[in-house]
Amino acid sequence: MPATASAAQPIRTSRAAPSRDANGSASTRIRKGPSLAEQAYDEIKRRILSLEFGPGQLFNELMICELIGFSRSPVHHAIQRLKLEGLIDIIPRKGLQIRRESMDEILDLLEARWAVEANVAALAAQRRTDEQLVRMRALLAASSELNRDDDRDRFMQIDHDFHAVIAEAAGNSALTDIMRSLHERSARLWKLRVLAPGDLPHTQDEHHAVLEAIEARDSVAASNAMAAHLASLRRRRVAPAG
Repeated sequence: MPATASAAQPIRTSRAAPSRDANGSASTRIRKGPSLAEQAYDEIKRRILSLEFGPGQLFNELMICELIGFSRSPVHHAIQRLKLEGLIDIIPRKGLQIRRESMDEILDLLEARWAVEANVAALAAQRRTDEQLVRMRALLAASSELNRDDDRDRFMQIDHDFHAVIAEAAGNSALTDIMRSLHERSARLWKLRVLAPGDLPHTQDEHHAVLEAIEARDSVAASNAMAAHLASLRRRRVAPAG
């Protein structure tokens, strides 16, 4: 008679292929994707920055769970993180509210960017690569076409990418993290239309001044051009609608 299995075979779990470390020893690297809390955080933040969740809008955790399709635990952790970042306020006995940016807070945000980004631009002028310079030029070429159409949403994305390449060129991960947070909050300036009509050509010209200084590896001029750009944004502010 043919033999039959008398015991269940052990379950095999997939593992990453072993690799060798610097000393030649075998090691296993397991790559993990973002956690549910991280995914919930990204989705809620996206909706806040895009104004899908508008300033002043009230929610509770269960409503957020239903809207984004996540369970209570990851949503709770995401909300606590967004509260620390100043995007959500917890209102006792009411729930949570999407943060309203007052004009004073907007000015504080631009002042913080001025303090950080002038130094970042100076470092970028010293450390940028030719490849990074090519990317900056391409972004400004693309945004110059949008000036004529007044396409704020697309211009906003290019503005974000331009500043991100400058941060990358600076070669300082701590400054890059600070800039990312400040720029995410700045994104709502565009969506809320707190910048005056016709501001896109001004911004384009100011970006070119920053680029020229970085291209010339002139750290002083790059710092001054970035500081002038952010000071100009403060002057061109208008009160948010509503």
